[in-house]
Amino acid sequence: MRFHPSHLLTVLLSVLLLSSGQTPAWAAAEQTVPPLTDADCIKCHRQPARDIAERGGAHKTAIGCFDCHQSHPPAGKAVIPSCSDCHGPKDAAHFALQGCQDCHAPHAPGISDLSALPDATAACLTCHEAVGKDFKQHPSLHADQACTDCHCGHGLASGQFSPCLDCHEPHQESMQQQDCTGCHAPHRPTAYAFSPSTPTRWCAACHEETVANLDAHGGAHKTAITCSDCHQNHPPAESGVIPACADCHAPGAAEHYRVDGCLRCHNPHEPLRIDMSAVSPVKPICLSCHAAPGREMHNWPSAHAEMDCNECHAEHGLASSCLDCHDGHSSDMAYADCLKCHQPHSPTALQFGQSGIAPQLCGSCHRQPLKELGATDTEHGNLECVFCHRRTHKVILSCDNCHGQPHDAGIHRQFSDCNHCHQGPHALRN
Repeated sequence: MRFHPSHLLTVLLSVLLLSSGQTPAWAAAEQTVPPLTDADCIKCHRQPARDIAERGGAHKTAIGCFDCHQSHPPAGKAVIPSCSDCHGPKDAAHFALQGCQDCHAPHAPGISDLSALPDATAACLTCHEAVGKDFKQHPSLHADQACTDCHCGHGLASGQFSPCLDCHEPHQESMQQQDCTGCHAPHRPTAYAFSPSTPTRWCAACHEETVANLDAHGGAHKTAITCSDCHQNHPPAESGVIPACADCHAPGAAEHYRVDGCLRCHNPHEPLRIDMSAVSPVKPICLSCHAAPGREMHNWPSAHAEMDCNECHAEHGLASSCLDCHDGHSSDMAYADCLKCHQPHSPTALQFGQSGIAPQLCGSCHRQPLKELGATDTEHGNLECVFCHRRTHKVILSCDNCHGQPHDAGIHRQFSDCNHCHQGPHALRN
């Protein structure tokens, strides 16, 4: 290569300056080197830079390359910092563990693979203390397992843990993971936790008969509320498991709600199928709801008023037939015939309508009038007794209610009693 004379002159001047202890301008310029940045690191260390960018976490956002790598050959010695330089063992129990890089890669510190840990559970619980407390307070088979039996990766994203249904049979075929966790927390599965949205059908998986009774006879307990409205907790919890009836049925709302011992009569899952056999006397309880029968028995005393309610009402809403205790007025009487005249709570207050009661029913007590009516050839023989004896027993209509004054006024003045000539309404003679 050939030098231009000016180049040679520059070299000679530089040698003279250097020999005299002075630095030529071009040399001084070359010694001013701009500082390196993280962008410079990327040029050579591509994979660490990619890891930092994708999964660096706080190692990406809170620090830069030179916060950890403070020098680089040949200008300085390559130094790999210790994790404890930033993560001091005194700051947290987790930082006191050995072998950080068994789980954590410095350029991607988020945990992805737990399989390399010899004792993953011990390491996990140094951070997840609440999980350890759950295991101690609510023992279960889950507490005896290693964390890695369920957690194949760190985190709660899909694929990082095993769903419940990988190990457990579902209560119903349609169940999904979110249905399981609606009642069971994985780290305390025996401590049930419900929400108002927990479907009753999940409860039926264990409590099949109870839910069947609720469906068939639950009344408002089926239609107005859900299982978790009453059962806010589940054993082994000690509170919120069985609610007090008064939580909904406040004593101040009705006289009946002030009665003690609700469960003696009512099963909460079929509250209207009332068993009155365990209470004696039951009448005070019945009358707290059924005040009208109480008034009837008070106003019309009878042997019925001295009885307890469950002597006739073995079940709520059902009643014994009169003919279970009483002989009928005739052999062909039915229970419905009894009710045409007698009401069970006031049987001595005979009340009837204007038709539909056969004369034979009356004739069972009033035999002679029935015999006389059967013998007459007048229209009275074709009438029902209640046509004249209306509404209330022993009411007797006077003849003029139907017949007015069929004779001359003089005859009526002379004979004021119709029966004097006509022999009475039952053996009527024209």
